[in-house]
Order: sequence, then structure tokens, then C-alpha cells
Amino acid sequence: MFAHNKKSKQYVRQVGVWGDILAAAKYPIAAVLRIASRMRYAFAPTEEGLILFEAFSGRRADCNPLAIYNYLRIHYPGRFHYVWAVEDINKWVSLAANSDTDLVAYRSSLHRKYACTAGFLVVNNSRAGDLPYRKKQVQIQTWHGEGYKTAGAAAGNIGPLMRWVIAQKSKRFDYFISSNKYFTQELIRKQLLYAGEVLEVGTPRNDRLVLSNKTDRLDQRRRIGLSDDDFFVLYVPTWRDFGSEIESFDVEQVRNAFAVRFGSNVVMGQRGHYFSDFSNDMFDLDLGDYDDMQGLLLACDALISDYSSVIWDFSFTYRPCFLFAPDWERYERDRGFNEPISDWGFPLSTSNDELISDIVSFDEAEHRMRMEAHHARRGSFEVGRASEEIAHVILSRFQGC
Repeated sequence: MFAHNKKSKQYVRQVGVWGDILAAAKYPIAAVLRIASRMRYAFAPTEEGLILFEAFSGRRADCNPLAIYNYLRIHYPGRFHYVWAVEDINKWVSLAANSDTDLVAYRSSLHRKYACTAGFLVVNNSRAGDLPYRKKQVQIQTWHGEGYKTAGAAAGNIGPLMRWVIAQKSKRFDYFISSNKYFTQELIRKQLLYAGEVLEVGTPRNDRLVLSNKTDRLDQRRRIGLSDDDFFVLYVPTWRDFGSEIESFDVEQVRNAFAVRFGSNVVMGQRGHYFSDFSNDMFDLDLGDYDDMQGLLLACDALISDYSSVIWDFSFTYRPCFLFAPDWERYERDRGFNEPISDWGFPLSTSNDELISDIVSFDEAEHRMRMEAHHARRGSFEVGRASEEIAHVILSRFQGC
């Protein structure tokens, strides 16, 4: 029997005529707020050594911005001052414990001040139109996905005004980070309408997965509470941005299938997307509030997902990864894929029985070959040095260097 996501919050994308109407209503207001903030701090000096980070519009403080932040702090201590803009400051107090780091409330007056005075801005999604920036500021767009599903101007029935807004937001960035050639050509250029410089260096958050640090993996497993003989399976469904519910599989049957195939004590964990709050009480661990997504991918022994970009990230571990996608036809119709889901190379199931069959018949050697072919076909740039390369770009633009 399927369990459905809790509806404590559900974000639905507005497209087509309604999307254009919403954009027409919001854009002038946002522009006024943005210009007002820029005028307020017009004569405030630019702090060349200040880097402002925004991740997922303030909802989190992780992903690619965090990987860049961690690399800079480790390899260039004392060189920069860091500010994170987050909705819930209490959730990220560990960052504030660093003497070179401050937290500010997202969209607060202090956030707007730093947005106008920071020498560098690092973000991972489309930035809110009301937030200010300074033209001489170095802005880096890291993005947060991989490109399996459509985005930006290609996501659903996007109207002309929405396309214009997407183009206006994209052109502000000095650099856009890319994980592979396909992402550069299809997503960055065609869908996100970016015409500037692309840093084809890989994904900063994936450096850990590509390099496969065993100590890091063991530390993450201990932090979660796993023992050495636990076989940790993580389920990470993406959100349905047109309001449809997320179907889950039979957790006990799937647990038994993993036990049969891998012969270990199976621990089932779940992590819902922050836009949907998916939750199923049959899982052993609910990791929705775990503050390190890549740490979870390092820790787990197998992944079940659907259309989430985590499948690209996890593919570099070459550990078992399964797609459970009973609604893929609807998702393809409502949102859209950039290429057929069957071409991605992952075992694809549309029912509980198919998922169990894929698990018990999993072949490690075949999976590795499929993933290597997938990386080659997309033209992967992932070699574990993305954070290092981006740090070099930042240093080259830092006047105080």
C-alpha cells in the first residue's frame, strides 16, 4: 500500500498565463525594493574581502555554496569574511561559531546591506528579484541540480514575460558553474538563458563523493548512528512542482529485498524535499533535517530516488542506485525531461514489484559500466577539484590578494 506525503507545505509552480500574470504583478514591486536598497547603500564602500552566501533562497546553508565556503576557510584562513543569509538562524548556529562567519536573517535590512556591499556573491538558485546587488560585485551562480528535468524557460508552459524575467536574472552573474558539457549546452545556455562565462569545473558539493574519502564516510555513518554491519538505504524523492503527491513503496518488502541481495542488517532512511515534506512512518530514520546532504550520500550503501539531481551526485560512488518512478509519465507531461528517463542508465521501476526485482537482480559490474557510460555521454567535468578551481577564480578577482 502506498503512503502519501504530509501536506504541511506544498509549493506549486505557476506557469503559462497565470505565471505571466504573477510575474507581471511581482516584478515591478520587486524592482522597486531592489532599487531602494541599492540607493540606500549607494555610498557604502564595497568590502572586497566579504563573501555573501545564499542557498535555496535562505532555506538552507549547504549545497555548492557550503563546499566553496569550507574550501576557502580551510585553504585560505583569515583571507575572507563570510556572511550567510538564512531564514532560520538557529538552525545553522554551527556556522556562526566560526570567528570569520556571520549569519543574517534572509531578506532582513542587514542582508540587504551585505548584498550591496559584499565583494562576492555566491548563490545556488534563481535569486529573488527584490534582493539588491552591486554592479561591480563578483557574482557566482553554482546552481543546485544536474539537468535530468527541465528548468527555467523550458519548465512547463513558460510565458514570454517569465522568459524575460529568467533572462534578466541570469545575465547579472559573472560566472555559472557547470558539472558537464550537456549541462552547459542544454541547461545553462538554452533553459536558464545565460550568455556569460561558464566555469566547466564540476560541482563543488560532489568533490567529496568523487574523491570518496573513507574517513569522511565513516564519520558520517557514526553521526547518523549506523554500525559497521548496517546496510543503509536512503530514499530521496524530489518534489512535484505541479502539486501531485509522492507515492512511496512498501518499505518492509523493499527492506527484505535488500537483505536478500546484500545480506546485511538493512536500515531504511528517508529525506523528503523541503518543498514537499514527504514522510512515511515505516522508515527507520527520518533525515529531513539532517544538515549535510552529501554526507548522507557518502554514508549510504544504496540510494532510491526518482528525478532528483542526487542521482547524478551519487553515481560517482558507483554504489547501487534505483529509480522508483510510478508517476514518470505524468511528471514528464507536467514538468518535462531533457532526455528519456530510460536513457539515464539507472534501474527504473514503476511499481513496488519492479523495484524489488531490480534490487534482488542488481549487478555491480553492469551498474558501474552504465554509470561510466552516463558520465562520458554527458561529458562530465567531475574530477574532485571544483571547489579548488572556483577558489582560484575568487582569489584572482580579489583586490586584496
